[in-house]
Amino acid sequence: MSYGVRLARPDELGALPAIELAADVRFEGTRYAKLVATYPPTTMKEFVETQARWGLWVAVDARDRPVGFAHCRLVGLSTLYVGQLSVHPDHAGYGLGARMLRRAAVFHGPRGITRLALTTFRDLPWNAPYYEWLGFREVPDLASEVFLRQQIEEQVEVGFPADTRVAMEWVLGDGTFVDPAVR
Repeated sequence: MSYGVRLARPDELGALPAIELAADVRFEGTRYAKLVATYPPTTMKEFVETQARWGLWVAVDARDRPVGFAHCRLVGLSTLYVGQLSVHPDHAGYGLGARMLRRAAVFHGPRGITRLALTTFRDLPWNAPYYEWLGFREVPDLASEVFLRQQIEEQVEVGFPADTRVAMEWVLGDGTFVDPAVR
């Protein structure tokens, strides 16, 4: 299959909630199924605002239709926070998540962004272990990371077990990011 990655257009934002919902199917059969099913989805307002700020990337199929998205936002002056990375299960396994992260980094790096950061599950293979395989590393000291610490605290407040949450970062330009197409 042929895929591309680009910034999202306003006319395709309506397709993204269905992708997010479909991607959540992956959590069925895990101990997080109920939590993920009841976690508030990304709102259309959030998609619109993020797209307007150059933070919404889509993976597109051969017909240029979105099949995945990376929802990112600027935190402080130099961090791009990846709030959601979703790929429709019909298109999983093609490295689209990694490609969207790479494109976001390439686009934002010259604009002063020095790292990508996210919070995720420590124990699911398609979460922290996947991001670690790409080159993300656990943030060593959350005490100095107010925003990331707040993200985890909010996730714990809605029921995610604290010991399963982890904040990770990829420092841009350090050579650690692995492109699955190269492996």
